[in-house]
Amino acid sequence: MFDLILRNAKLMDGRVVDIAMFKGAIMAIKPQIAEAATTELDAGGRLTIPAFVNGQLHACKSFWRRLLQTLPEEIQALPLFEAAEHVKHLYTKENVFERVDEVMRLAIQNGTCAIRLFADVDQVSGLTALDAMLAIQEKYAAWMAVQVVAFPQDGILTESTPELMHQALEMGAEVVGGIPWIEPNTAAQQAHIEMCFALAQEFERDLHFVVDDAADPNLRTLETIARQAIALKKSHPNLRVAATQCSALSFYDDAYAAEVIQLLKEAGIMIFSNSHVNLIATEFDEAHHPWPRSMTRVRELMAAHVPVACGQDDVDNWFYPFGRNDMLEVAQFMAHNGRFAWHGEVDKVLPMVTSIPAALFEMDYGIRPNAEANLVVLDAPDWHHAIQFQPNKRFVILRGKLVATTETKTTLSL
Repeated sequence: MFDLILRNAKLMDGRVVDIAMFKGAIMAIKPQIAEAATTELDAGGRLTIPAFVNGQLHACKSFWRRLLQTLPEEIQALPLFEAAEHVKHLYTKENVFERVDEVMRLAIQNGTCAIRLFADVDQVSGLTALDAMLAIQEKYAAWMAVQVVAFPQDGILTESTPELMHQALEMGAEVVGGIPWIEPNTAAQQAHIEMCFALAQEFERDLHFVVDDAADPNLRTLETIARQAIALKKSHPNLRVAATQCSALSFYDDAYAAEVIQLLKEAGIMIFSNSHVNLIATEFDEAHHPWPRSMTRVRELMAAHVPVACGQDDVDNWFYPFGRNDMLEVAQFMAHNGRFAWHGEVDKVLPMVTSIPAALFEMDYGIRPNAEANLVVLDAPDWHHAIQFQPNKRFVILRGKLVATTETKTTLSL
């Protein structure tokens, strides 16, 4: 007997099938499965897809306004980045854990089976956020693949940050984060990148950089990262590198952009384009002028066979004031901003929030026999409808168990 059978599930190719699960894995996919299961669910012809993957979330910053509102009004009135430093002084393991725990519950409710959590590591918050994130990882290990990224949000020019990064990896962070473009000059940017790659080699960890996140063609750290990854490819063939935002790529002249894209392809770097976050301008410099941002060259990257994914990136923090940790919502933003709308192109968005970022996690992914049984049944007949109407996730199945059910009833009295 199977543990769970999902009946009448409509797949992306239009087939309607039964999906049988046992001990957390998919065991059979057939038009009809005669055997019984301990639990049986009827998808009723609804679209069933692999569970979503969120490959980037700055988790420790989530719901920052809750902490900000406890500070004096004069601090609340400061420009966002100045206020943020005051908020970080309030970090405790308990309040970071509580806020991230809420974000994780949203992830499960919205059908996410794997998530990469960035924890700021800096001289203000120390290792507090990372410590909380490791506790979150332990809590949710039975349900989801959770990776913790040690992220030097404020750069590496302080004496303490490089040592804190080293300690974070010793504590168990699986990914080395980096944000070299914020450093004040080319030499410091290069040092930042070299530190990150050195740590990745020492601890045999993956890397994930936030790169060139402004509409400025003079920002060039993406090329440096790609060349560094290529140089290490022979000696470290398993080294995986991801880069997020890459907004400046859209402002390079076309010839240089094409050169960088080819380097990314050769390096095997995965690009995350969080198009919803890139729409929001943020106060950044001392004069508090708006900080322009833009979406990277998604279509050109895809045409060159560079893998492009989407992440939630932020949930209510000083970079982005919205977000529900809902990858279906994120996919809708990409469909709009990437112009994936006509001639079935909306289907190209689905891999960006499922199979492409799933490659960063050690999991057997997809709807096929022997894969982990991570499924979302959307209250929609097809993917276009799902993007357009943002329907309920009728059933969320993680590792072969039903973990969330959502049903909404609307009555019109006309």
